[in-house]
Amino acid sequence: MARVLVADNELCTGCGICELLCSYAKFKVFNPRRAAIHVVKLEPGMDTPIFCTQCGLCIPSCPEGALSRNPQTQVVVVDKEKCTGCGVCVLACPYGAIHVDPVTNKAVKCELCGYCLKCPQSALKIVDVKEAVDWRRKNFAKAYTTAPQMFRKLWYKPPLK
Repeated sequence: MARVLVADNELCTGCGICELLCSYAKFKVFNPRRAAIHVVKLEPGMDTPIFCTQCGLCIPSCPEGALSRNPQTQVVVVDKEKCTGCGVCVLACPYGAIHVDPVTNKAVKCELCGYCLKCPQSALKIVDVKEAVDWRRKNFAKAYTTAPQMFRKLWYKPPLK
């Protein structure tokens, strides 16, 4: 069965260790700009890692055919020999989870190597797709019910007297 990476935003502290681990796994350097996972800081205390969901929407966008799905794991992979670094896949990704590496000029995306799972907060895990769907539904419902209070707190301006 296909597997995907999921993140628990309540556990993520935004420390960026997942980015460092990922860049080291891919390129043997500690450089978050080269990682396939990126922590986005939305508001103070609201950090979320962005990574490939293995949806495959990028595959048909590549003019060189450098993106494909591994038939055994169902993970979307980049063929570094075919990739020209044109960036069309970057535009095709609805999650902003692909970028062109500034050193190699090749597309970089999560291929589920598992290095980021060493997160000290255990905010990341790789699960099968069925578990991920259930988990995302639960978290969406939780976010949907708490978002109105959060937005009122952030943007509510009391009426002028």
